Amino acid sequence: MSSEYHNHAKLMRQKLNEISPSFCLAKWSQVSLHLPQGLTQSCYHPPTHRIPLENLDKNPGALHNTVIKLHDRKQMISGERPDGCSYCWKIEDAKSENDESHLSDRHYRSSEWWAHPDFDKIVQNPLDENIKPRYVEVNFNQSCNFKCMYCSPHLSTTWEDEIKQFGPYEIYSETGFKTHNNLEALERKGLMPLKLSNKENPYVEAFWRWWPEIYRNLRVFRMTGGEPLMDKNTFKVLDYVNENPHGQLELSITSNMCPPDPKLFDRFISKVQAIEAIRTYEDKDNFNEHSGNHCYVDKGFKHFWLYISLDSVAEQAEYIRSGLSYPTLLKNLRRFLNETEYTTVSFINTLNILSIPKLQNFLELILELRREFGGRTQKEKFVNSPPSHGIDHPPILRRKFQRIWFDVPILYKPDWLSVQNAGKYGIDQVKKCIKFMEDNVQDENYSETLEGFKPYEILKLKRDLAIMEDDLPEQIKRINKLNFYLFITEYDKRKNKNFNEIFPELKFYLEECNVIYNKDF
Repeated sequence: MSSEYHNHAKLMRQKLNEISPSFCLAKWSQVSLHLPQGLTQSCYHPPTHRIPLENLDKNPGALHNTVIKLHDRKQMISGERPDGCSYCWKIEDAKSENDESHLSDRHYRSSEWWAHPDFDKIVQNPLDENIKPRYVEVNFNQSCNFKCMYCSPHLSTTWEDEIKQFGPYEIYSETGFKTHNNLEALERKGLMPLKLSNKENPYVEAFWRWWPEIYRNLRVFRMTGGEPLMDKNTFKVLDYVNENPHGQLELSITSNMCPPDPKLFDRFISKVQAIEAIRTYEDKDNFNEHSGNHCYVDKGFKHFWLYISLDSVAEQAEYIRSGLSYPTLLKNLRRFLNETEYTTVSFINTLNILSIPKLQNFLELILELRREFGGRTQKEKFVNSPPSHGIDHPPILRRKFQRIWFDVPILYKPDWLSVQNAGKYGIDQVKKCIKFMEDNVQDENYSETLEGFKPYEILKLKRDLAIMEDDLPEQIKRINKLNFYLFITEYDKRKNKNFNEIFPELKFYLEECNVIYNKDF
């Protein structure tokens, strides 16, 4: 399956290029909604933009089909590269070992099971103003108990509280000093949440009017934040799915796994358990010919994904993600995997300069969890479901599946945390990690053991390495080092931390940054 995923992306690259060299299905089929601010984007790479309010009353589908997206779609069909999609263009333009460009998320996303079935439909009607997305990611609320160092007050109430208490961070640019995470600047850019409760928010209200219209068309629905377990809309969605089973829906949540009230995690697990319970229901959309007479015997969703942002391990992870308790995360993770059945966990290591020292330890954690929650592929019998409409349904046959996944997307903002600043040290460390992955690659019998790294996972880290090896201009590196010193020293001061004690491997880098700061100022 791992090689299939990579091969599907390669085939999709060829298919996309037959339409245009910049065509991407995600621009049509995927949407991220930031309802506290009234912002949207296609996938999570392009910058967000405002959702016009004037059309929402008559057409809640305007949450997705905005003028800006229609313009970007037109560009893609014409072979032009929308500026907002630079994340993929950088990857595709990076140096590779052969003449082929690197596979970007444009290829991987477009090849995924939820996207590619709409290929012909989109090509035939590319400027459809009311297209229903297959993949929806929604942020209902900015409430969060973390202050991840690369995050912002517009996505975390705890960050907002810190800035209100201490003020913004000071950073340097070619035109002089300026501020970072400045509430007034974020307000001017329209990034701060509306000064309204969720109950009064017109974007949240429009979403709930749109939700029944798009629900059956959905294949992936993902809730992010903030911390989604701190928002009642998250549990409203879970209840809706439980009451309206959707056997083709992949449901997911991105959680920090350390909610401020442990009872929220208890509630979350119980809701997932309720949806995944085997039940018999009548549903023509999900008709299974083997079940008979339009009766569908299954759980209430296709699958459940729990996404966890984790950029390192132990104390270094806690430094990057202020508010994290690493032992609590691991405890809740294992509890979730042990107490639910049809669920998968995927770690998101947003690769930044502070991820580098313990990157191999992170990969070792992935191996450990894959061994703990892997196992041999085998058919499993479940108890007979109760008769329905006079039909006795046979036991359902399942097989075990890969429950632990991860991704390593590169962090570009803020600039001073980018892995492109890591230089030879970072490049050497990533090369060692690639070697470690190659030494533990899944063999031909991976489908039986579900252990080891998948070939395409190794290719993704090699892709990141290629970007790291694309050296930055000296002036940009100098400014990034100045800002790294300014940010880290203030970060330590506010949080009573000691960077050199927690990151002894990067002590040399902070000293380099300090030398530049003292020389210039």
